[in-house]
Amino acid sequence: MSNVSLRIIFGIVYVGLMLAGALLGHPYFGVLMALLAFLSINEIAVLAKKESNQHLWINPIVFAGLILYLTFVGARELDLKAYVIVWGIQLACLYISYSELKTKGSLNYISTTLYLWLPLGMMAIWFMQNQENNWQYILFYLVTIWLYDSMAYVVGKSIGKRPIFPKVSPNKTIEGTVGGFVITIGVMSLLNLYLFKLPMDAYILATIIIFFATFGDFVESFMKRKIGVKDSGNLIPGHGGILDRLDSIYLSALPYLVILLLL
Repeated sequence: MSNVSLRIIFGIVYVGLMLAGALLGHPYFGVLMALLAFLSINEIAVLAKKESNQHLWINPIVFAGLILYLTFVGARELDLKAYVIVWGIQLACLYISYSELKTKGSLNYISTTLYLWLPLGMMAIWFMQNQENNWQYILFYLVTIWLYDSMAYVVGKSIGKRPIFPKVSPNKTIEGTVGGFVITIGVMSLLNLYLFKLPMDAYILATIIIFFATFGDFVESFMKRKIGVKDSGNLIPGHGGILDRLDSIYLSALPYLVILLLL
């Protein structure tokens, strides 16, 4: 089977799982976030060459278990200030991970683990504590990311000539980025008008999502180049690892939740 066929098939499986988690509601969405947290932390341990059972299995189980605990037992009601603080912690972890990348030491592993876990854990908590229109907000978020990735790729392949950051991600062009942004904003505005019907301006939400999702994509591409790997893993045939698939989500989820609480 060709790589393109594998990419399409497993892309559909991934999208189906994410849609099912959102549409089935609580507690299924929390269980899905726990699974993604386990896979993410396991994969970062492999990349960091942490080969002990503690790093490969115990740590991922503990962090995934914490999401399951918060999902089924409940979490303290969180306000805007709490989400902003957590977002600040995640950005601090990203800075530490970037600074300590070449050392591959414990500090780098811990900060990267928190960077990956915090957005997934907070999305599970937000989904549980905001029952009104929660699946619409989550689907709006996910569809925006998927649509932008697809349209930026299509436009970039068609007319893209000038790379944005050639040393980090030479295949991503200015034309693809701008074209993907314009198309996504237009489509998401129409989808919100006729499908999601969220009481917010779709173009504001979509712009925030696209900005941070693009940044997250470049962050992961940069880190992979620094450690000398093409894909973060081989979990998803045709796509690479779970970090490759969720790179846009890790850095955009928390600002999206903050914007929702602000508006």
